[in-house]
Amino acid sequence: MHEVPIFVPPLRCRVSELPRIVEAYAVDAVETIAALVAPVRAQDSCFFTGDDLQWVVECMATSLPEIEKATLRIVALRMSANLSVAAERLGIAPVSLARWLDRRPRPWARKAGRFRSPRRSPKQARPA
Repeated sequence: MHEVPIFVPPLRCRVSELPRIVEAYAVDAVETIAALVAPVRAQDSCFFTGDDLQWVVECMATSLPEIEKATLRIVALRMSANLSVAAERLGIAPVSLARWLDRRPRPWARKAGRFRSPRRSPKQARPA
């Protein structure tokens, strides 16, 4: 049997396709998280906004796994009452999700006024 290699161009060569790729991952993320919670109603389409899509395209589109991770985490945060619930739905520790958020610019979080990880008190601050 003859094997035929499959060539997938790098994302940097597919810039015009990025919004469509991110949207597909977002649809999968909503379905995944909704299966853990409750059926999603049509009016609940705010779980991944245009601002979210733009942020993922601009800041997280370094690889398909990074796009998948970012969209899943954003959707989990939007579909959850708080960061701890979102982390539980993702199967990760709340501190892991908080650190992931802290390491990334998130203009969508500033607009929504949500999903900010708790600030450390001076006693809890990490040593420099």
